[in-house]
Amino acid sequence: MIALALGFLVSLVAALVFVPVVRRAAVRAGWVDVPDGVRKVHAWAVPNVGGIAIVGAACVGIGVMTVARLELPRSISGALTLPHPFVVLGALVIAAVGFWDDLREITYRSKFSAQLAVTALAFLGGARVVVFDGPLGDGGLALAVSAVLTVIWMVGMMNAVNLIDGMDGLAAGVVAIAFWGLAGAHAMRGDIGALVLAAAVSGALMGFLRYNFNPASIFMGDSGSLFLGYVMAAYALRGTSHPHPVLALVIPVVIMGIPVLDTGVSILRRRMTGKPLFSADRDHIHHRLMAQMSTRHAAVTLYLFGAFLALGGIAMSGQRWIPALGTFVAGTGVVYAFLCYVHYLPTPAAVVRFAQRRRALSGQRAEGGTEAPRAGRVAHERFEPVAGPER
Repeated sequence: MIALALGFLVSLVAALVFVPVVRRAAVRAGWVDVPDGVRKVHAWAVPNVGGIAIVGAACVGIGVMTVARLELPRSISGALTLPHPFVVLGALVIAAVGFWDDLREITYRSKFSAQLAVTALAFLGGARVVVFDGPLGDGGLALAVSAVLTVIWMVGMMNAVNLIDGMDGLAAGVVAIAFWGLAGAHAMRGDIGALVLAAAVSGALMGFLRYNFNPASIFMGDSGSLFLGYVMAAYALRGTSHPHPVLALVIPVVIMGIPVLDTGVSILRRRMTGKPLFSADRDHIHHRLMAQMSTRHAAVTLYLFGAFLALGGIAMSGQRWIPALGTFVAGTGVVYAFLCYVHYLPTPAAVVRFAQRRRALSGQRAEGGTEAPRAGRVAHERFEPVAGPER
């Protein structure tokens, strides 16, 4: 714990030092996000390559813990498990791709190809979905299924974190909380050594938030969001959060629930409205909250919701599968209430009113009435997409 605390503090201090340096260099080089009055409605041009500082600070923290593991007595550092070199390499590659995208806006196909490449590195480094390894055995079929699911998981999380990076301080705070939740779930099962990555990245994010919380003076950009999505997804695939293979995958999904939920809702919304799946819009969860409160309050609300999900995942990791299922069902009720609050789903009262209107309309038609009440407008009046401000 001494070495982990040292790594966290070093990463935090490194971020506090690196971010102003990166910000000044970005301003001089013109690496800024210019407002366009449509989607980018921040007041002035803001540097958008803060992810470089996050990556640098996290690497410094990991480096310090690497030295500590070699130099300190084994009683202090013997339990530390450093990330696999392939996982670290993949993190650096995807950060570089994101940095280039921040500067030149590469095509989605190029970005997707890079995401597949770094997923392959993570897979070779042992970060893979193993939920079906038992039923399918140890043959080629199990490996192929694992590869496909790992691609879906890794690529999905990289894009999910990228999607929630639309409000000052949101992605950094939510990912830091998710890392603490994942670390707690792994530690509940004795996987203390895995905390190296969590300590380094969360320390870097805490330092970055000093400059990224509203009003932000720097954005993390794709160099930060893709890096964070990658390392968080790889860290979640350690498989030590629960001995049951299904719960070992479900628990990380719960802990990382905000980006997962926002991505799922976005895909469903675009399918229902006929929009392209990868089109940009201003109807994410944080946009709906920003339509009801200030940016700071919206960020804090999502931090609290993320902490609730993280604590729920940690609780599930310490339970057998039946109590864990009960915890999951109870938590789903809170998630449903939250989606009702942001007007993505109708409340039970609205559903009842809708059913009553439908019955009344059917009764009038059966009696030959000609006056039709307004039906089918239960939630649509209240759950139309809300166009809120961004950043």
